[in-house]
Amino acid sequence: MVKGFENIVKIQTFGNVDKGLMQKLLGILVECYERLGPPMTFSVNLNIYETSSGQGFFASHDALEGKPTINIYLDRFSSLPQHVAEAGVRRQAAHSILHGSPEYYKIKFPSGLRQAMRSYSLPENLATEILYGAAMAAKEYAVTRFLVEGGYVEDQLAYAEYMLEPTTEELQAWEMAKQNPTARIIYLTMTLRDISCAVPLLKKPGIAEEIKLHLEKRLSHLPDQYKVTVQRIVEEAIQRFSDDTFKNIDNLVEAIVENIIHKELEPSRFGTETMERIE
Repeated sequence: MVKGFENIVKIQTFGNVDKGLMQKLLGILVECYERLGPPMTFSVNLNIYETSSGQGFFASHDALEGKPTINIYLDRFSSLPQHVAEAGVRRQAAHSILHGSPEYYKIKFPSGLRQAMRSYSLPENLATEILYGAAMAAKEYAVTRFLVEGGYVEDQLAYAEYMLEPTTEELQAWEMAKQNPTARIIYLTMTLRDISCAVPLLKKPGIAEEIKLHLEKRLSHLPDQYKVTVQRIVEEAIQRFSDDTFKNIDNLVEAIVENIIHKELEPSRFGTETMERIE
């Protein structure tokens, strides 16, 4: 199963990691590399942790140290439906192929965001969070498209449906965020991040209508003006993404600045009655 690719994955384990599960994870990654191509640097670090120690998601990828690194947290991995968890591991493999160099994790502020920082005195940490959300959205979109083109349709559909299912935490987060314009900006940006993995599936016959219904459910707790805003950005920015990840990030940031930041922070453009409508 791993012939020809067994040496490109460098495994480290932390805690009590079952060897059978470790081999299963390795097999998922290697099968992806056999089908889709090797990681960007022809080598990838795989760190498998027994517990997440507060880590929010069950798996992550970065390349900040010069090569792709995949982290998997078994307590969270094991709590997910099997097909969703395996689909998520394949996504980390795709990230290592598409985004396995530091440039994808050290992105400069686009000009529109820098201007917004000056115009509204946005602190750098807030702008960084916005850029992070937009960058993740662009990369998650690219990963889904790449995997679907490689034949991983059913499991990526399952993953997208899982990500689009509203959670109690997300609903509670909106109740807290809706009182503050900067909190609303972050919430809506992260909503775009979370739903972007599903957007490429809107172009698949037989799946598109199902995904539309899940998207509507995911946004159902938002007031109408915010539903419209998110849908507009999906249609006018995300659905028009090209193969250029950095251009896609710039375009999405510009859409966030124009459709969210300006409207939230310029009273003359959004109106003083906003909070009454939100509440």
